[in-house]
Amino acid sequence: MADSLAITLIRHGMTPENQARRYIGHTDVPLAEQEKTRLLQADLPLFKPVDLLVSSDLLRCKQTRELLFRNYGGGKYEMAQWREMHFGDWEGKTFLELKEIKEYRQWLSSPLAMAPPNGESYQAFCQRVEEALEQTVLLAEQANAEHVAVVTHGGPIRCILERYAPQERPFWEWTVPFGGGFTLQSTLERWKEKKRCISLSEVLFKESENGRALTTELKNGKMLFGVTDMSGNMASRM
Repeated sequence: MADSLAITLIRHGMTPENQARRYIGHTDVPLAEQEKTRLLQADLPLFKPVDLLVSSDLLRCKQTRELLFRNYGGGKYEMAQWREMHFGDWEGKTFLELKEIKEYRQWLSSPLAMAPPNGESYQAFCQRVEEALEQTVLLAEQANAEHVAVVTHGGPIRCILERYAPQERPFWEWTVPFGGGFTLQSTLERWKEKKRCISLSEVLFKESENGRALTTELKNGKMLFGVTDMSGNMASRM
C-alpha cells in the first residue's frame, strides 16, 4: 500500500454568474464559453500523474474536470459533499441586490457566526467538506493511489487549506484562482489522523503575452494573489 498521498485541489473555471459576482453555491450552472477555451488550451504539468480523479457533482466542476484532465483514463468519482457553501435565499443574487437586507449586512460582518436564510452555516459547511475529504482519502486507500486530484470550489479548498496547510492561515486569507489550486503532500496515515500536510505547492496557470493559457506553475509555499474584500468580491469567488 502506498504511504505517500498527495491531494491536488483545483477550483472550477469561471462561469457567467461568477463574472457577474452572483452567489452560486449550489446553483448548477455551466462554465463561460471563453473559459472552456482557456481551459482546453491549458497544460497541467502536475508534479506526478494523477491516480484518482474526484469532483463536485455540479456541472461547472465536471466540465473543468473533463477539460483539464482530458487525457486521464482512470476512475472518476463525483461527490455532492465537495459542493460550495449553500447560500439559501441569496443564491443567484449579487451584493447590490442584497446590500439593503439587514440579515445580509449582519452576515457580511460575521460570516463565520451566521448562516444565510435557508442556507448553510460555516460550521456545517466545513463539517461537510471534512466528510468529503475523509471519503476521498478512503477511496485513495482502496485504490492504492499516491496522487488524487479533486475539482471543487473555492470555499471547500479554503476549508482544507485552513485546516491542513503547513502554515496556519484563516479561511479568508487563502486566495484560489479559477482553474488553479494547491497540491498538499502528506502520507495516508497523516490524512487519516487529520494532521497538517508536509508541504504545499500552488498550482497556477501562466498566461502568454497574447493571453492564451499555456502552462501551470507550481510555486512551493508562496501566495501569488492578494486577499480581496468580502462584500464586493465574495460572490465571484464561490
